[in-house]
Amino acid sequence: MRWLTARVLDPIRSRLFYKMLIIYSLLTLVPLLIVSATFYIRSSLVIEKKAAEEAQRQLSGAADKFDEALYAVKSQMTPIGENLLLQSLLRAADRGQRDEAGYAAVDELLQSELASAKLKIGEYVSGIYVLDASGQLYSTDSRKRLLYPDAYWKMPFEFDRLPEWAFFSDDRRIACVVKIFAEGERPSPESETGRLVVTLDTALLRPLFTGFAPGTFFIANADNQIMSASDPGRVGHLLEIREPVKGIVIRQKSRYSEFQYVLIASPGTGGLVKQQALFIAGITLAAWLAITIVTYVILRRITIPIQRLTRLMRAAEREEYQLITGIATKDEIAMLCNGFNSLVARTSHLIETNYKNELLLREAELKAIRMYINPHFLYNTMEYISIMSHSPEKAKHIPQMIHHLSGIFRFSITPGNAFVELGTEMEFVRKYLEIHRFRYGDRLAYAIDLPDLFRKIAIPKLLLQPLVENAVVHGIDRLPEGGTIAVTVKEEQYELVIEIANSSPPGDDDGASGNLALRRSKGLGSGLENANARLRLHYGNTYGVSLLRHADATVTRVVMPIQILQDNEGG
Repeated sequence: MRWLTARVLDPIRSRLFYKMLIIYSLLTLVPLLIVSATFYIRSSLVIEKKAAEEAQRQLSGAADKFDEALYAVKSQMTPIGENLLLQSLLRAADRGQRDEAGYAAVDELLQSELASAKLKIGEYVSGIYVLDASGQLYSTDSRKRLLYPDAYWKMPFEFDRLPEWAFFSDDRRIACVVKIFAEGERPSPESETGRLVVTLDTALLRPLFTGFAPGTFFIANADNQIMSASDPGRVGHLLEIREPVKGIVIRQKSRYSEFQYVLIASPGTGGLVKQQALFIAGITLAAWLAITIVTYVILRRITIPIQRLTRLMRAAEREEYQLITGIATKDEIAMLCNGFNSLVARTSHLIETNYKNELLLREAELKAIRMYINPHFLYNTMEYISIMSHSPEKAKHIPQMIHHLSGIFRFSITPGNAFVELGTEMEFVRKYLEIHRFRYGDRLAYAIDLPDLFRKIAIPKLLLQPLVENAVVHGIDRLPEGGTIAVTVKEEQYELVIEIANSSPPGDDDGASGNLALRRSKGLGSGLENANARLRLHYGNTYGVSLLRHADATVTRVVMPIQILQDNEGG
């Protein structure tokens, strides 16, 4: 047993290839079984649904045939009831007179109408009967009488001159009844002289629904009494389908009567689903074999580079660095091998780059500190305060101006965090612009659009001050009539965008939009370059500052990631 384990199981345990082949084979087999079982169940349901729909179509077809017969019977009864000869006979009977000649003529009329009905409608029209007010019966077949003649007089009618189907079965016959009124008189109990009855033999109706098995098709009235059925023994009984039945019960209302058609259908799956099951099993097995073969080929292409990479990594542990070659794919394995090659080739480069980045970071921090307070801004402000003190009207603004100036200095020289909230940074910008507004008066207008949801975002301290100063010095100051500075904060593609737009002299387009080096050469770029370097050192080369030049405005655009300032974040 140990020998078998060593020869068979140990290679499988120690080789990733065999492990992955077995695992992937099982992982594909289980979903295939689940999908196949689901498809089998779904197919059964679909087949049952189709069978139910087919049963509904069969019921509708039988119902339409029967409704056509009912409609034809009603259509033929109306002219019979309005026949003058029949009305004359009934009028004479109502006066107590018996007209033998009229009786013979009516008998001939009824026999003729019965023959016509059998020819036009069908052989299931079994008889035509006339009841006069005294209960006298005239029929086409003296041997087959009506069992319940009084019931036809007590039947309720919705409309006086329209035929109605009886709510009961008369000797396994379906009966249709219409009132007969005296000629020229309005329908009323006094003017009614008799009733016309046409019967249909339920046994002869069975050819209309021969496609249904016995005990599955029923025609019932509003009281649930069976008027006709595929099983003749059920006629006259109540239709009760309360207990659980095998199959589904489909009902359809007649268009020309109170009858309803009921079908008990058994939509079984039968041999079709068994064929589907065998087909699905075959497809599942074939798919599993195909996936296993494809998995074997793919895994070989994956594990061979991994084996080579493993050997090279062991050599790297001994400080023997070699590059892996022969990788022609572009998948994750190729990325891993290329990453190993990059790791070997760029180790010294990364050390040198990190050293330079550290120097650049320190230099950028020194530049930022030097730019915290622009001496020219301080001198100009103090000089303007001195000028304002000579004017009583302007002197009242000196305390507010000094308050803003002190706030700027306090914010600039306060040690601590290298990052502040955007709301705090924007308050510093507002004070800075307020001081300039005292200097420029109506020549300077500004607007700050900072939505509340961006106020807590972290931003490098004093990042915006040199950008706003650039807008004042190279925009507003060069316009005799002044201009506007608009600071807008928004989100684009899940990144924070701050735009500082300022009015600029028309025609001042040097074609260098977005080129910080060229802007600096013209005296516009030192503050912008510093801000750009700080952003790239903190967040990478994807982010930074760019300039956009329009006809009469310049836009400084800052792009940086959206990060919430942490309480313990500092410099």
